Amino acid sequence: MNKIFTSIVFLALTLFANTLFAQDTLVGWTFPSGDADSIVDVSISLNSSRYISAQYGTWGLTSYHSIPTYYTNGSQGAPDSAATAVGWDNGVDSSYWMVKFKSTGYENLKLYSKQSSGGSNPGPRDWKVQYKLSGTTVWNDITGGTVVCANNWTSGVINGLDIPTACNNQSSSVSIRWVMTSNINTGGGTVAATGIAKIDDIVVTGTVLSGVELNEYENMVKVYPNPNNGNFIVENSTDVKQIRIFNTIGKCVYETVPAYGEKMNLSGFDNGIYIIQITTTENDLRTSKFIVE
Repeated sequence: MNKIFTSIVFLALTLFANTLFAQDTLVGWTFPSGDADSIVDVSISLNSSRYISAQYGTWGLTSYHSIPTYYTNGSQGAPDSAATAVGWDNGVDSSYWMVKFKSTGYENLKLYSKQSSGGSNPGPRDWKVQYKLSGTTVWNDITGGTVVCANNWTSGVINGLDIPTACNNQSSSVSIRWVMTSNINTGGGTVAATGIAKIDDIVVTGTVLSGVELNEYENMVKVYPNPNNGNFIVENSTDVKQIRIFNTIGKCVYETVPAYGEKMNLSGFDNGIYIIQITTTENDLRTSKFIVE
């Protein structure tokens, strides 16, 4: 199931900052408590079924592809979760975390992530971020994508890394991976089979290409006026079955089964940025933003 919004502080702040700079969240994994799995937690509809994987070992063996586990003590502390995996021994240049997404209609892509390796079973210390386009076999380094982990969530942070322009406006999958670059663990020794690596708060953002409408369902849903004072109209066609409105910490503040020309009243809520989520009759989830001031 596609989990569009969660009450994760990191994601809320990312959404807020991205809105100010016209950045949309294309895909993101935050592994929220009680709902942590490999499927994306926030995305545009193109990426609603994307997942994260850990890959290592020998091709053709069952150990090659790993489904991560999801433990508490993620980047936000308990009960927040993170993707966790072992089996990184001798994994230099061949063991990695990986996600895929589509960027149709978007440019100026940026990457955010947090990694941790340590504790009583220290995992890999050294990583780098690479990308690969669909139909190719070569992984390309992303400039500035070197990561050095420690037994914390502050050392191995990527904050708005520029993804190369080759990944812009891709209707086929863009692959991003975090690959080990040494067999040294966070304690300075050699990574063992029991060494633990964690990753959390993976978000890819982008801006709409010039000449492309911001709202991917522009012909189906319109909010006006925008900005507004809390009173506004959602104009929609008949294939919308539910409208939900969220604030920037992921709390649903309004929900309705819409009629044509649905009038909304958020005048009792604080000024700021809100997210509107549309569910179509085909259960497609689509989102946009508006401002109450």
